[in-house]
Amino acid sequence: MALMLLVSVFFGCQATQQPDPTQAGNQPSTGDNTQTPTPDSSNAGDNTDRVAKDTITIVTESEPETLDPASANTDAIALTLGMIGDHLFDLQADGSITLGGICESYEQIDDVTVKFVLKEGVKFSDGTDLTSEDILWELSRLKEAPRSASNFAFVNAEESEIVDDRTIIVKFNQAWAPYQNTLSTGRGTIVSKAAFEAMGEADFSRAPVTTGPYKVAEWIPGTSITLTRNEYYWGEPAKTENIVIKFIPEATSRVIELETGAADIAYYIEGNDVARVDALDGYHVESGDAYRYLVVTFSMQDAILKDARVRQALCYAIDQELLVEASSDGLGTAITGFCSTPAAGYKALDPWPYDVEKAKSLLAEAGYADGFTIDLHVEPISLYEKAAEIIQSMWAEVGVTANIVSSALATYDAQHNGQFQACIRDSTASEISNMLIIYESSFGSRIQGNDDWLDGKLLELRTYYYDDPQRTTCLDEIYTYLNEQRYSYPYMNMPINYAVSDKLEGFEFHPAIDHMKHITDWVVYE
Repeated sequence: MALMLLVSVFFGCQATQQPDPTQAGNQPSTGDNTQTPTPDSSNAGDNTDRVAKDTITIVTESEPETLDPASANTDAIALTLGMIGDHLFDLQADGSITLGGICESYEQIDDVTVKFVLKEGVKFSDGTDLTSEDILWELSRLKEAPRSASNFAFVNAEESEIVDDRTIIVKFNQAWAPYQNTLSTGRGTIVSKAAFEAMGEADFSRAPVTTGPYKVAEWIPGTSITLTRNEYYWGEPAKTENIVIKFIPEATSRVIELETGAADIAYYIEGNDVARVDALDGYHVESGDAYRYLVVTFSMQDAILKDARVRQALCYAIDQELLVEASSDGLGTAITGFCSTPAAGYKALDPWPYDVEKAKSLLAEAGYADGFTIDLHVEPISLYEKAAEIIQSMWAEVGVTANIVSSALATYDAQHNGQFQACIRDSTASEISNMLIIYESSFGSRIQGNDDWLDGKLLELRTYYYDDPQRTTCLDEIYTYLNEQRYSYPYMNMPINYAVSDKLEGFEFHPAIDHMKHITDWVVYE
């Protein structure tokens, strides 16, 4: 078998524990993180004279459309789920994968069999017990739900076995290399089967019943989500009673929240606002490498874009150096591979040339000498909108009119019956198989996969465990094919920039905003 069949049992949930070192190779260069020193906290152990705020306010760029893990295909969804939920595995800041806190142990029996033992006494936020039945039910649901089916396709629920309330044997259809990473994501959040069935999908998606340190108290559409401490949490209670997550799409407006003292943390501080925050009295920026990269995608099913010559032409028409510099105010880094540079498996390819005449020639060859008009969809986030305007101008040079549509993903999806043309999106997945899954037909969203060869190769990639040389060969074949077909134009890595109050204690940098497990230690003293 590809995976060495050593039966390894891991107990507890220690930070140094690595369930599978071969899955821990997704490490950003955390050594390059820059952190402005916070005020002296030498007396932090004696808080008798200090008053802690009962609410920490976070401002972020977008509102989740749902909190159902089965639909957690955006950072906005996963961010909140990371604060209210738990997973069978956790992604640490150094890229390693550790056993989730709700688990007592796990055992990799063979390539297609894993045994989990749940920690005793874990309860959901409604006070009911977490059991093996919840785990198997959720994995089964994730395999069937449209937005998570591609990620959980290898789950074999029929042959999995509930041994007792705390023990479950999970079977895969075939070897599934990234299962630990996949189970650590927002989609892998464990929820209550009984609560889901009692509440119904619609109500549950607004206030899911989970096992994490917080639970949803209020959701004001378009404004904020308020979380409150989960009194049934299995771990140490969160030090701060409430978390308010405010949705503010405009980056500059998020900084204003800091300037007025209305926020304790701001996510996605971009461009010139980094220096602006660092100049604020009482706040600092914590920055570091991240898994986030930006990419222009082209639908495989669109009548115009299904022609490879058209996709290649649109890529030739983009001046990457200018796009990266102008859209990110110099913070972004150009990439030539098909994933983020910190991810294990990133491979730099030859840069795609900027060649306007070549673009025009390919368009004429494809029958579009006079150009055409397409939608370029972006979510209403300044980083995307700036890039869209730049690309719009570049495509105009070769006769292509891009109609920029800035709207929530779910809104555009519903209005166009799931049909996209060109899009600008980011990806923050931390494992290469889960990054490339956007090209699969079963993934559906935006690229709208429709390539049998690529579907087969991407599924094959996930069957090779990380110590198998065939994995590298398969990945190289995929990269070569994607570079030729140009279903996308990856153009930039972006660092993660958090604006943090100097009064906030317990904050630790993480390259993925949806994995803030140390949130229980956050406290702001007046």
